[in-house]
Amino acid sequence: MRTKHTPGPWRWEINRLHKSMQLVGGVPTYDLTVMDFARWGMDGACVRLREDVEGMNIMHRLADRADWIAPFHGREHHANWCADVTHPDMRLMAAAPDLLEALKAVVSVADRATVEFDMARAAIAKATGEKA
Repeated sequence: MRTKHTPGPWRWEINRLHKSMQLVGGVPTYDLTVMDFARWGMDGACVRLREDVEGMNIMHRLADRADWIAPFHGREHHANWCADVTHPDMRLMAAAPDLLEALKAVVSVADRATVEFDMARAAIAKATGEKA
């Protein structure tokens, strides 16, 4: 199982010609697929996530990887139709709103003219679509 998320920066790429979309990141920049989507059945799609293999894009359907899925505490009886995702990239995505609010709070009370706070303001602008 992966122990950390795919390095950033990340960006979405859409290919309208092939009707596909993927989230990419990694080093060298945008060299790794973080997440993409594949057909599932006649009218559905499933998320595919990257296995942590150095510099390689080995993708697996989330539904096929029991080690990336866990029941919610106290809701184990619903595990077949409502479960948590434990893949590090998905955990980072799920935490993103909390991380953004925490970063905004830190900047609002302790803003400084430093490279680190410039990075924080740039990250907030990237997440909100505003100008840095």
